[in-house]
Amino acid sequence: MENDMEQCVLTKANVPVYACLNPHLHSFCLCLYVKAGPLYEGEGENGITHLFEHAVIRNMDRRMNGGLYPLLDRLGLSLGGATYKEFVQFSMSGAPVHWREAVEIFMGLLEPLCLSEREVSIEKKRVEAEIREYGGAKSLEAKTERQVWEGTSLAMPITGTKKSLKALGLKELVRFRESFFGRENLFFYVTGCPGEEGLSCLTEKLDQREFPAAGARRENLAPMPEAFFHRAGTPRVFKGKDTEVSISFDVDASRYGDAALNLFFDMIFAGDSCPFYQELSERTGYLYSYGQQLERYKNLGSLQVHYQVSPGKLLDSFKRAVDIFEQLKRRPADLSFVRPIYLDNGAMILDDADELNWNRAYDCHILEEPYPDLEAKKEAFRQVTEGRMQDMARDIFRTANMTVVVKGDKKQIPKGKLAFQMRRLG
Repeated sequence: MENDMEQCVLTKANVPVYACLNPHLHSFCLCLYVKAGPLYEGEGENGITHLFEHAVIRNMDRRMNGGLYPLLDRLGLSLGGATYKEFVQFSMSGAPVHWREAVEIFMGLLEPLCLSEREVSIEKKRVEAEIREYGGAKSLEAKTERQVWEGTSLAMPITGTKKSLKALGLKELVRFRESFFGRENLFFYVTGCPGEEGLSCLTEKLDQREFPAAGARRENLAPMPEAFFHRAGTPRVFKGKDTEVSISFDVDASRYGDAALNLFFDMIFAGDSCPFYQELSERTGYLYSYGQQLERYKNLGSLQVHYQVSPGKLLDSFKRAVDIFEQLKRRPADLSFVRPIYLDNGAMILDDADELNWNRAYDCHILEEPYPDLEAKKEAFRQVTEGRMQDMARDIFRTANMTVVVKGDKKQIPKGKLAFQMRRLG
C-alpha cells in the first residue's frame, strides 16, 4: 500500500478503522475520534463532553489500580485527550515494539465507568482550574465566541462553566457514555508503522466490543445564529486591564472547498510575509504576535484574528487591519507565498504519524473532504486561483459579516471611530 493511501476495515459492530501505514517510520499513532462537544450538547449539558474526556482517562487509571501512568512511562507511550467544539480525540503514540501493549491499554477507554463521586469531583476541580488558567468567560476569545455564535450551542465554552459543572456528576456521565460511544459517530485511525499484523490485532480487539446505536448520525452542521451575515456594524466594548482587539468575519463555508478556505486564511494571517504580520508587526511595531483561527463546520465558519495593542495605537492598528481587508477586495492576492506549504511541503506530513493522523481524520472524516490520498489534496490546492481569492474577499469582508470585540479602558476606546472603520468595508 502507498504510504498516503488510506484503507478502511469495518469491525463486527460496523465501526470503521481507518489506516495510513508507513513502514519507514519509527513510531505509530492510534486515535479514537468521536463526534461530540458543545455543537451537540443539549440544554443543561454544557461541559459534559470535556468532563467525560477527563473522566474516561481517570477511569482507565482507576481500573488499573493507579498503574496507568507508571506503565505508560515504562513503555515510553504517550496518552492524551482533547475536546473540540465538534469532536473529541483520544490518542496513543509510541514505538512499534510496544504496539500490542498500547492497544491493550487503549481499549480501556471503552470500559464502563467505575469511578466514585469523589473521583468525579476531583476531575471537576481540574476542569475548573483549566477554566481559571485560560481566563474563562472573561477572556477576549470567550467574549468573541459568545458574540459570533450568540443564541446557539456553539456560544457555549468547551470546558463548560463553574455553574454548569455543578450540575454534572457520576450519574450524568454514566448516562452520557451511552450516546458518546454510539457506533454511528466514532471511528479509529492508525498511522505510522504498526504493520498489517498490528492493524489486525486492533480490529480483533474491537470485534470483541459492543457499541450502542447512537440513534442519529451527527453531521457537523453549525446552527445558524440570528445575526449571521447581517451584523450591526458596531464594536462590542468590555472593560479590561489590557487593550485587546478581536475581529471576526462570518463565512458561508458551504460555498468554498477546503483548499480555498485554507489558502484564503493563510494568505492573510500565515507566514512572515503575510500582510497582517508585515503591516502590524514589521512595519509599525504595533504587535509582536497575534492569534488567528478559522473555525469551520460543513456549512458555516468564522475567520478570526485577535491581538493586544497599546491604547494609543488601537485606532490606527484597527484602521490598518481594515485597509488590508479592503485591499484584498480590490486586487487578486499572490498565492505563491502560501501554496508551497501544501504542494512542495505537502508530503512532509508523512514523516509525522501524529500530525498525519489528526489531519487525515479531520479532513476526511470530520469535514468529509474528498481526499483519497495526498495527491488528490495537492491537486485541490493547485486548482485554486488568485481570482477566486479576490471573489472570496469581496464576499466575506463586508460590514454585515463583521464582529469586533474590544477590551480595555472604556474611556480610551473610540467606539464611534471604530464603527466608522468597520463601515468602510460596505
